[in-house]
Order: sequence, then structure tokens, then C-alpha cells
Amino acid sequence: MEDKEKIISLQEQEQRRIANDLHDTTVQELVHLSQQLELIQAYMDKDLIQAKLEISSARKNIKHIIQDMRDTIYQLRPMSFDDLGWRLAIERLEREIKDKNDISVIFDIDDFEGANHLILISIYRVIREACMNVCKHASATLLSVIAKRCEDKIDIIISDNGKGYDVCKIRDNHFGLQMMRERVELLSGTMVVESTEEGTMIHILIPGI
Repeated sequence: MEDKEKIISLQEQEQRRIANDLHDTTVQELVHLSQQLELIQAYMDKDLIQAKLEISSARKNIKHIIQDMRDTIYQLRPMSFDDLGWRLAIERLEREIKDKNDISVIFDIDDFEGANHLILISIYRVIREACMNVCKHASATLLSVIAKRCEDKIDIIISDNGKGYDVCKIRDNHFGLQMMRERVELLSGTMVVESTEEGTMIHILIPGI
């Protein structure tokens, strides 16, 4: 597949994944919120205390939906990356993972400022996708991300101590892994995934940086 076709394919996959995420999270939460508002209306004349409790709950749900939408927008274009660069984006990602998940996080990542901006955004997205996959699916208690400049390459190792999976079965059926692999290939890099019952390790090499 030509690079142009790969880029188009990657964009279509990302759009499909975002649509699925919005349907599975935000849309369902809005449906629940609509039902909650109907319940509040029913309570207003019969049980004012319960109505106030439901209003308080609805406010929390609205804040959660707003945060989800902000996260989705941030995934589309990480504002901190554009405004302040690699280091802030990585620090924000680490903080986001720690704040939202019950997992120990180790980030040992070099500062690649000065490298090609588009390459850095692609690398950032690969790292983010790998981290989100661990948080969503691995049931891990430890996530480690190591990214080092080795001569003219970036050497990235993302590992966890989660439940693992069958790499052969999941390789072509997992949007996240597929997009990661295609991003790495567009950068002329390599990506190897090893997974056992004791955890998963993803090893990525990106040349020419």
C-alpha cells in the first residue's frame, strides 16, 4: 500500500474509532442524563428532597460528559503539544493516566525537542494509544514507558504486568494496535509485540530522528 493510501486508511480508522467511542460513552451518558432529567421532573411535585439529590447527581454527570468530550478533542489534536511541545504533552499524558486509573506509572522518556514536529506527534499518538490500551484492557497494576534516543533512532518500550493476550489472534482485529503499527510503518519504523500471562511488551524503533 502506498504511503498516501496508508494515511487515508489510518484517518478512516481513527474516525471510526472515535465514532465508536462517542457512541459507547458520550451518547450513552447523554441518554442516561435525559432519563435522569425526566425523573427529576417527576419528583418535583412529589418528593422535593429526592429531586434535589437527582439534580446534584445530574450535575456530576454533566461534568463527567464535558470532561469526556474534552478528552476526545484533545486526542484529535493535543493542544499542549502544539502550544508547548513534547515535554508538556508527555507530562500531561502521565498525569492523566495516574489521575484516572488505579495503576502505578513509570515514564522514563527523553526530551526530543527539535526533532520533526509531525514525527513527534505520531510518536506521541503511538505512546498514548498503547497506554490507553493498557488502562482499558490489561487489568494491569504497573505501566512502564521508556523512550530513549539511541544515535539516530528512538527506542521505545511500553510494558505492563497485565493479563496479556494472544498476539496472533488480536493483531488484525484490534483498531488500536493496527493504527499503532501503521503509524510506525509510515515512519519507516518497526514494532514488535510480545504478550504472555505475565504481561505485554511493545518494542518500537523509529529511525532517522
